[in-house]
Amino acid sequence: MTTHVERGFGESLVFIPPLGGTAELFDNQVQEFSRDFRTIAVTLLGNGQTEPLDPDTPDIIRTHAREIATLLGDLQVRRAHIVGVGYGGAVAQRFAIDHPASVRRLVLCDTWGDTTTRTPLEKTLALAIRSSSLAYRAVPRSLLAAATLNSYLRWPAAGRVLADQMRAARLGELRAQLRAYTSIKHAAELRTLTCPTLCLAGDAAPWLVTLAKRLAMTIPDARVEILKNAFEPSHLTQPALFNEAVRRFLSKPAG
Repeated sequence: MTTHVERGFGESLVFIPPLGGTAELFDNQVQEFSRDFRTIAVTLLGNGQTEPLDPDTPDIIRTHAREIATLLGDLQVRRAHIVGVGYGGAVAQRFAIDHPASVRRLVLCDTWGDTTTRTPLEKTLALAIRSSSLAYRAVPRSLLAAATLNSYLRWPAAGRVLADQMRAARLGELRAQLRAYTSIKHAAELRTLTCPTLCLAGDAAPWLVTLAKRLAMTIPDARVEILKNAFEPSHLTQPALFNEAVRRFLSKPAG
């Protein structure tokens, strides 16, 4: 089952982590937002210390969305603000589509809603992302962690956190989640959403900026905000800017 950490009181605010991530990736956000919200950070099934995830599960993202619904039911949360980063953004979309009455506001960060490519560059990037699952099978964890550190030289604190995550990752289950994430096609269903939505991306990842703008054009009541000097996951590389953007969005009057 999905596990969680929880702190604070008020309207419920749920954070769903990026690929292979755990609730601990949101320590900064739990500390920040628990002053005003009942803040819940989750670890999805198949990650961290949760139960195993069957790699042959036919619809992993929907399975994770159901887990979120079950958790909120157990916590007696009828409606919540949902924040998803990366893979967690795909789960957040699925949850909002399947449980629209349970979502107050939706934040989608460093993510996409459809894997249909439109340009040669997008096709190249999609192939590179899908091919990374082979690295999870063939490359030792120590080298994966070293490569992660090297990719985050501009954001060393985030790099250390992500490298530690890679050392502890359950690689078989990680590959299965990556395959699901790189196959989603939510666009048609996203057009049915009515909840206010914020699409975030960091300007150091221009392909994700493009996809954030595409998401915002798909969801009826959505807006985009670009975070300066941020790279995926933006909540780790620029936590203060991420927190400020989310807080502004949550405090904006409805309508």
